[in-house]
Amino acid sequence: MRFYLALWIGKLARLASRILSKVLHKGGTNLPGQLALKICPDFLDKVAKPETVVAVTGTNGKTTLTNLLSDTLEKTGRKVLSNRLGSNINSGVATCLLTGVSLLNKEKYKLGVIEVDERSAFRVFPYLKPDYVVVTNLLRDSCRRNAHPHYIFDILNGGLKDNATLILNADDLISCFLKEGVNPNVLYGIAPQEGETAEERYLLNDMRICPECGHPLSYEVLRYNHIGRAYCEKCGFTSPKPDFEVQKLDLENRQLTVRYHGETEVYPAVSDSIFNLYDEIAGLALLRTMGLSEAQIRQALEGTHIVSTRFHEEDCGGVRLVGQMAKGQIAPALSVAFEYVSKRPAEKQLILILEDAREAATTSENMSYIYDADFEFLNKENIHRIVTVGKRSRDYYLRMLLAGIPEEKLQHKDTLASAAEAVDLIKGQEICVLYDNYQVPAQQKVFDMLKQRIAKEGAKDEN
Repeated sequence: MRFYLALWIGKLARLASRILSKVLHKGGTNLPGQLALKICPDFLDKVAKPETVVAVTGTNGKTTLTNLLSDTLEKTGRKVLSNRLGSNINSGVATCLLTGVSLLNKEKYKLGVIEVDERSAFRVFPYLKPDYVVVTNLLRDSCRRNAHPHYIFDILNGGLKDNATLILNADDLISCFLKEGVNPNVLYGIAPQEGETAEERYLLNDMRICPECGHPLSYEVLRYNHIGRAYCEKCGFTSPKPDFEVQKLDLENRQLTVRYHGETEVYPAVSDSIFNLYDEIAGLALLRTMGLSEAQIRQALEGTHIVSTRFHEEDCGGVRLVGQMAKGQIAPALSVAFEYVSKRPAEKQLILILEDAREAATTSENMSYIYDADFEFLNKENIHRIVTVGKRSRDYYLRMLLAGIPEEKLQHKDTLASAAEAVDLIKGQEICVLYDNYQVPAQQKVFDMLKQRIAKEGAKDEN
């Protein structure tokens, strides 16, 4: 009876939260799952699960991949249970699962795609019992949350069950060794492409030493942080060969040419960002492993885009507005976002909303991570102005001065309104808003303010 009490109260809380979210225009909540776990601590074990469960975990890209997989599978006619909003700790997973069963605990979905926080693996996986686990990557995370990737590797490795099929990133020399020799796995990756180099562009690389003999590793190609193809000149160790490998990455035509089981397959690329493309390739590897055909997947991917809370762009009065998530406190995520924005060819101005909204409201944020993040990518001629906003805007301002960015390009503002007023409205240029994952509402407010300015003032000609 304790379980059913938890289930019914959780469902009532879920209904109440949905009503309140419509009234207050806010997203979902973990409260239903928190209540269920409080009443019945083994709720995750007792609640019915879909027949097939896919778990998505890793440092970055979990929500993007979860949404991409859910969208693709639904387009093939499947009904999918998913925690799309990224509520991925045990209470969030509990909230998701209680929505997928009836009042009598009968499952309503045959397939579940569940995002799981990597540090919560040991609390969730023993009860979720996923059939497939897709791991995006293991990168250096916030020193307050997930510490070093090898530490998270141990937690995740201990939480994974021996019978789950793992979909692992062969180009990540940390996560690709999860449950090595124990679980069945499928490795995905990208072959070295024309023009790619082994140049160390990033401050961080957490795989500099050969895991076999301790000799310094060499890289054939290094895409970001430690993601790439490595080898050891001393003992012959090399990155593992992917089972599902992108042979040609054609970003101009948004096309991926893949080798899988000796055959060549072609898929549309849903993004021009290498960060997001790895998510897509992980998803493709999973879908093919699950038995979906190339034609089914290709058709489902046509017209698919990265979820708008992660990336969004639109034209407004001749000005291109770009929203790019850049997770604060996670240096690799910031660095990749900075490099992506800097490589977009248009002339541009940036607004940075990077501080953690939760910590800004209650305490002082630990800013040490900004000295691991590559703000140097923003020191480009086609970036004409960078406006930082928030209580810690001066910290970012100082970091960019240390990155060599000319002082005349930089401004720091305390409010979103003043930041939106600080950029020029010039036809043909981009205004890129980079924002932390807890600052999505702030990014949307800035977009609205910029649109109002453009409607009122109009954009000036570039000359």
